[in-house]
Amino acid sequence: MRTRAAAAGMLLLLGAVGCSPDRVDAAPARPEVTATPRVLDPVGLRLPLEEYQFSDAQWARVTSAQQILAAACMRRFGLRYEPVENAGRSPVRSRTDRRYGLADPGQARAHGYQLPADSTGPVSRPALSDDQVTVLEGRGVGHGPERSPAPVRHRGKPVPEGGCMGEARRALVRDGAVGEAEAVRRIDTASVLRAMEDPRVRSAFERWSACMEKRGHAYDDPWQAINDKAFRGTGVTPREIATAVADVACKRETNLVGVWYAVDAAHQRRMLAAAGERRLEALKERKRGQLAAAGHVLATRSASGRDS
Repeated sequence: MRTRAAAAGMLLLLGAVGCSPDRVDAAPARPEVTATPRVLDPVGLRLPLEEYQFSDAQWARVTSAQQILAAACMRRFGLRYEPVENAGRSPVRSRTDRRYGLADPGQARAHGYQLPADSTGPVSRPALSDDQVTVLEGRGVGHGPERSPAPVRHRGKPVPEGGCMGEARRALVRDGAVGEAEAVRRIDTASVLRAMEDPRVRSAFERWSACMEKRGHAYDDPWQAINDKAFRGTGVTPREIATAVADVACKRETNLVGVWYAVDAAHQRRMLAAAGERRLEALKERKRGQLAAAGHVLATRSASGRDS
């Protein structure tokens, strides 16, 4: 299963929302917020962009189909490849679970700002041989970190561009860029970052900061707390837990998550509207096409009883 990034990572993506020829919204503005919900638990919140994104269940189907197609391709080269099952479960419960920082008092008390460990963990598989890597990835294996960038042949047979994984991706979507469109990922990042700079959210940050100061913690905004260098060790300290518990309590007292979510959603609606109906329909069709292709692969496998 695809693990969603913790919201703190959004800060690292600031450079990803710069100028682009496919930029959806070039003029940030203060969009209208018609209602601000009272939010205690953000897990069930839904943002406008989700219509164009893959749920975890949908993404698991797409990646499972990709693995099946790659295994079938590998068999054409006389190589065995075991598809990797999506058995891991993300500790982040939804897209909005930590989009606005830590908000679960139970997790704060138990783990501070750290993410709970995956409940099942990643699936391990035997190490691949050089031939398997070459055909799977479409590039030769060098010594050390260097690999040949040139397409290769295996036993005289040309390997597909990007290897069997590349072939599998192109079977699911023509350009091989499996998953959400770049425009969707850009809006996802841009909206939450723009919301952070919105005066309504900045005011909520100030109220949260005042609340934290009363509890003995001096931070201007939640990201200063969650990114405190004192909390970067491997263990969770009592100080981190105390800070995280206060953080969640102050978010609830000031309704910071509710304000941030409302402004974030407003920015998404504005950017989606600016994209236009034709562009939005193309984004929907890109998602539908991948799900349909993945469904066909999985149905074929089920009917044949093997990875075909």
